[in-house]
Amino acid sequence: MSLKSTAATGAFIARTLIISAGLILPASVFAQTTTPTPAAEAPSETTVTVEGKLKPKTAERALRLNPRTASSCNFMSSGMGNSETYLIQDYIAATTGNSSPEAMASAGVTYNDDGTISQGDGNTYFRENSPYGDASTSSNAAAGFMNRFDGSQSTESNIAAYCSPGDLAYTAGRAHIARRDKTLPEAYALFDAKKYPEALEMAKKSYAKLTDSEGGVEASLMIGKIYVYGLHGTADVPEGLKWLERAAGSRFDITQQMPAFDPKYPEDSLTPISEAAVLMAKVYMVGLGVPKNPKEARKWFERANYVGYVPAAKTLGDIYYYGYDTPKDVKKAVEYYTQAAKLGFTPAQYSLAEIYYYGDDGTNADVKTAVAWYYEASRQSHAGALHAVARAYDAGEGVAADPNKALVYYKEAALAGNADAQNAMGTYFYQGGQIAKDDVSARKWFEAAARQGQDEAMFNLAVMMMKGEGGDKDPVMAWVWFRLAQAKGHENAKAALTALEKRMTDADKAQALAILSPPAKS
Repeated sequence: MSLKSTAATGAFIARTLIISAGLILPASVFAQTTTPTPAAEAPSETTVTVEGKLKPKTAERALRLNPRTASSCNFMSSGMGNSETYLIQDYIAATTGNSSPEAMASAGVTYNDDGTISQGDGNTYFRENSPYGDASTSSNAAAGFMNRFDGSQSTESNIAAYCSPGDLAYTAGRAHIARRDKTLPEAYALFDAKKYPEALEMAKKSYAKLTDSEGGVEASLMIGKIYVYGLHGTADVPEGLKWLERAAGSRFDITQQMPAFDPKYPEDSLTPISEAAVLMAKVYMVGLGVPKNPKEARKWFERANYVGYVPAAKTLGDIYYYGYDTPKDVKKAVEYYTQAAKLGFTPAQYSLAEIYYYGDDGTNADVKTAVAWYYEASRQSHAGALHAVARAYDAGEGVAADPNKALVYYKEAALAGNADAQNAMGTYFYQGGQIAKDDVSARKWFEAAARQGQDEAMFNLAVMMMKGEGGDKDPVMAWVWFRLAQAKGHENAKAALTALEKRMTDADKAQALAILSPPAKS
């Protein structure tokens, strides 16, 4: 990959360091180019390169958790916080075949005998950050907007234009019953105590009394969740869907305004209606107890978005971006992402920034706009966005170059877990200059990034282990990390392996191979 020199232009810093191993190879082997140099016959000596803050080769699409564990890691919870929104994004990416080899490689792949990556079927893994939440947690959020009888939205100020006096009297009567009702609070108490069979019975009693009120929506949501999750014994998803649809499709969701959306706490904006719609969408998306039905999933995500649940707009953007059972439509995806991004939803801001940074399918690259959205996402400590802002200040992309700000953002991104930023921090400590040279810290940062599958960090860590920099010499683990870097496509790893192997004993090689291919348990 070609890198621009900041010395003359204030552009991107390559931070390329040559570490002498007492050996020399032709410089062309280590030229930073997008076209790998054909490997020459291994000479007697080599040098290796520690590379720094490289521009990412592809957009961030890391998929790591196996979908078979989805329900246990709360993919099937009924909310969509920041983490879970990404989990859904990754499910869509994987099931449409849009997950990149790099993403799958960082997913915990297996390796072939020749050291290449066994890619599998391309739809096996999810992102590593398991979403939070507990299926036993029920939302008490107030309901939001009511639907007019023609399907459009209404507000309290104009109910009379769409409701007859009889309708209003009926609604008032139901409200009176709801105020006096004790069954719904009792159902919640039983649910919270995990006495699910008793909660189910009480919720049905509550629904019978409160059918056409907000309380009826909450009761039907609770009943649906108990059936879908099988909390009372055996799951009955079709029965659960009947109850959820009663909640999600309810017209009686007007009693007060939709809760204000807080980007820090997206789940707080769930209402019983949007919660039921999201849970139905997920059931149809993964085929939990019923056949997969992407169209139904999209329908219920649209319903959740229609009643004001902002994270649903992000997921609709993903559906159109990846072409999930519908033609890919980046323009429509951008519309949905923008809708959620303007309301402060961090995952949507980041996805929008990625599209503008790289350009995609009729949407031109616009680095300045991309950096602006990266910055908005970084304000909520989004690790990828923090790294993107660091890269922008480092390279002078979309903003004036500022090495000091770049360092601050790299550090924040590294602490937030971004592997590229961790590799960058390793390079800062290894090189010295802006901060004091510290090989111990450099090695720790390289290892943190390497363990996340960052190929440059794998290579860098191997160099330091081979040399004994920042810690003990460890040729065995150096060989392992060089081999993993090679499997990820690092162009210098093969030459480094060839040189290192000449220094290793047969016992070292056997130990290294055993680490990558441990014997099967008897």
